[in-house]
Amino acid sequence: MVIVFGAEMLVVPPPRAMVPIFLVMSLSEAPRNIWSSAARRLISPGLTTFRPFDPLCEAIDDRGLDEPLILTSDKFVLSGHRRFEAVKLLEFETAPCRIRRDITREGMDKVEYMRLLQSYNPQRVKTAGSLLREAILRDSTTLEDTQAAIRRVASTARPTVEPEYIEVDGRKYTGEISDNKQAFLRAVQEIVTKMRSYWPLSLRQIHYQLLNDPPLTFTPKRSKFGDEHYRYRNDRGSYQALSNLCVDARYLGAIPFYAIDDPTRTFEHRPGFSSVSGFLRQEMENFLLGYNRDKQKSQPKHIEVFVEKNTLLGVVRDVCRDYYVPLTSGRGFAGPSIWRKMSERFDNSGKEEMVLVVISDFDPEGLELADDAIRSLRDLWNVPINYARVAVTEEQIEEHDLAEDFNPAKETSPRYQSFIDRTGDDKTWECEALELDYLQEELTRVIEENMNMEIFEKEQELEESDTEEIHRVRSELARNFGDLG
Repeated sequence: MVIVFGAEMLVVPPPRAMVPIFLVMSLSEAPRNIWSSAARRLISPGLTTFRPFDPLCEAIDDRGLDEPLILTSDKFVLSGHRRFEAVKLLEFETAPCRIRRDITREGMDKVEYMRLLQSYNPQRVKTAGSLLREAILRDSTTLEDTQAAIRRVASTARPTVEPEYIEVDGRKYTGEISDNKQAFLRAVQEIVTKMRSYWPLSLRQIHYQLLNDPPLTFTPKRSKFGDEHYRYRNDRGSYQALSNLCVDARYLGAIPFYAIDDPTRTFEHRPGFSSVSGFLRQEMENFLLGYNRDKQKSQPKHIEVFVEKNTLLGVVRDVCRDYYVPLTSGRGFAGPSIWRKMSERFDNSGKEEMVLVVISDFDPEGLELADDAIRSLRDLWNVPINYARVAVTEEQIEEHDLAEDFNPAKETSPRYQSFIDRTGDDKTWECEALELDYLQEELTRVIEENMNMEIFEKEQELEESDTEEIHRVRSELARNFGDLG
């Protein structure tokens, strides 16, 4: 009903009345010629799974039906279908209703009636904050009961098997670093500090940096040997002295523990949360963060980077991430699983050519594994592939006067003879002998040579625009979440 006062209109809701439930035409009881399947999905897609324990049903059972149903003049439900199903399940005899005397379902065109239902049943989407708050409040009692049960079990539980432990004799000590080794320690500390951007470092990386200006590993007060006898060398004895020094220095706090790591040692742990609030806080803080465009999607070539060992990951990972290039560590010779995954990424890219960028040592295994990668992808997976070697190359060995590995090629290696035939010597060189800045620069150069940088820069601009849009959405949603505490 509409009442006009001068230039203003006052909309008056239909009169409210208590209507017997048996007179109301429900969704489940309506004839198929009246209620189409489209109408059923429109007005309440969840009715097929409605159960007496639904929170709505519980709320109505506790407080009654606060909001009346809206009916046509011939008692068809226009609005309140879920509430009506709830009062039926609760066996109410009557329900508060508002009746639209001006609307009759029988005889109405189906299309017209669908539009009417749409107007009365828009999508009712609760804010995420509301849903979370309701869930927390609804489950608080259950959570308290569950925690109480856990405490009861914990207080009475006893292990069914008595554990057996092994006693270990002896003690392990870390002594002070003597004055004779302080010059050695300072040299290592300077390198670790200089290479801070590459933390965690490997011992190999520190070893090769020391060879640029070898310190004394021990400074004797008196000795029949000269200083050069104690000079750091490219040999196993000096490398072991470095390892021992770094262990003591890290325990004593002279070198940060996290500055050095061994990435070949794996660690696995399944973390958990001590409370729901901790989980929600983490999820809220990270919500809609971390968006990036796939900047390789629009590039003409599919590029992959393959490194021989995990100790190189910390050096090359940032470059690969900057250009969105897949990075694989083979940890030596790679097997069929790695080549299969590479070929699948190539197939999914829709490109016509792959470029495999390889970083490996200059030794029998390092050279052969690169050749094996190309043969595997080209001959077994039919990938049209080109090969670019970033390190280590003969040109780099000569140009940078690289320190060779103190371990020459092993005669026991099945690839020893082919390496001698190929290089003419048994000398070997590791990637860590190269300056890490140089290695990053070379990888960047090779990747950019195989990319269309104009397209890449355009993708960066689009990413900035996308990020701004996501920030606006995140800010809007944050207002809807409100305070969950």
